[in-house]
Amino acid sequence: MKIVFVSSEIVPFASTGGLGDVSAALPKALAVQGVEIIRVLPLYQQIDRERYRIEPCHVELHVPLGQVWYCGSVWKQEFEGVTTYFIRSREFFDRPGIYGSEEHGYADNFERFLFFQKAVVRLIDVLELKPDLVHCNDWQAALIPMLLHYGIDGTIRDGSECTLMTVHNLAHHGWAPAEKFYMTNLPDSCYTMHTLEFYGEINMLKGGLVAATAINAVSPTYAEEIKTPKFGCRLDGVLYHRRNVLHGILNGIDYKRWNPETDQYLPAHYSKENLDGKAVCKKALQHGAGLLDDERTPLLGVISRLVPQKGIDLLAAAMERIVATGAQVIILGTGDRRHEEACREWARCWPNQVSVWIEFSSQLAHQIEAGADIFLMPSEFEPCGQNQMYSMRYGTIPVVHGVGGLEDSVVDYEKPGGTGFKFYGHTGDEFVDCIDRALTVYADAPAWQTLMKRAMEQDFSVVHMAREYKELYEAILSGNAAVD
Repeated sequence: MKIVFVSSEIVPFASTGGLGDVSAALPKALAVQGVEIIRVLPLYQQIDRERYRIEPCHVELHVPLGQVWYCGSVWKQEFEGVTTYFIRSREFFDRPGIYGSEEHGYADNFERFLFFQKAVVRLIDVLELKPDLVHCNDWQAALIPMLLHYGIDGTIRDGSECTLMTVHNLAHHGWAPAEKFYMTNLPDSCYTMHTLEFYGEINMLKGGLVAATAINAVSPTYAEEIKTPKFGCRLDGVLYHRRNVLHGILNGIDYKRWNPETDQYLPAHYSKENLDGKAVCKKALQHGAGLLDDERTPLLGVISRLVPQKGIDLLAAAMERIVATGAQVIILGTGDRRHEEACREWARCWPNQVSVWIEFSSQLAHQIEAGADIFLMPSEFEPCGQNQMYSMRYGTIPVVHGVGGLEDSVVDYEKPGGTGFKFYGHTGDEFVDCIDRALTVYADAPAWQTLMKRAMEQDFSVVHMAREYKELYEAILSGNAAVD
């Protein structure tokens, strides 16, 4: 079985979150299970070619956007059984950032990723890859099912490849004005209410949902949620119509990267059999954050994009009451300016209890996962989420809104096998009440240690995720991708 896996983000080359993590871990795990996997990614300016041993292939790809032709070059890396091809374009990818700044995406993102997707199809043909299936991730790869069939230049290609469209976050569609449709070189039949047209504009993600052989979301609960108006981002009708081929597979995590017994970023290591090192990690984190080194003061961690989806407004509504409990809070992330400034203001108001790092740092993320007692994830919606899984492996107990992958991965403390705390009404009151439940258990040291060990025993390995994807690939290729 040969799979071409297309993503706009792959760790460690370029990533803004979960998509990059999955695009790194899943193909490697699939390769171990005997799948021939080929990844394709834009060669962004920020990618260090020398460090990652990315070499030119001396292959050029000529791609049209409408009547204007652009040239891209192909680069390649072989590592851990996975081949990764990179598409370089001076016009579209030799610039800072992946999509633009935190505040504004690049005005030509439609053109940038249309070029990328057409280049992927051209790459498949020029290198004669002949994949059995092309796995497309999010809107930046969503037109590929149509382009494989209709071609990239107005000439029918009629490809036989099956396609899988994975939705990592339905909120991001890949919009463009209708007048840019000519750049796709697709036939007019592809711009109707049943295909790419969406409220008078182009919607790339919709195109993938309509045209792919099968669809999956990154958790079973999210796959159900997105068929409803509440979570469907106005695409619920499309997804409900294709519900017979809509699957849900929970993301896994790479325990080689996230393991408190071996983590390179930690001042001390620990395991569920010996938790002594976690206290060392907590003390070091408190000291580094400028907080009082107190082992029994509950330390709450937040690692997040500071945007409404992640529940930052909810955190703002609850912060004063959280601080009133005597707990300490450490926040790491970047996002909307108003949310960044709000976080800074909390640190100014309560310097002895709140510490904020407005940055992206893998090192600090690992140290917060290890040093915190409780991890807060009040997301309004969460396709999967991975921090709650990291937290459990590190004995840091998650407090989560019971949606999407958070619902699938965390069992409430009051239920058998509980591993965390969940709330369902997305309000400040419900959130604070849930934190209070967690703090009550935290005050009972033996009960908390039992909870920590139970959380650390959970297995969300990427191996399980890869096995499910391999089974889905096989079902698609055999024509049996319908949901039971």
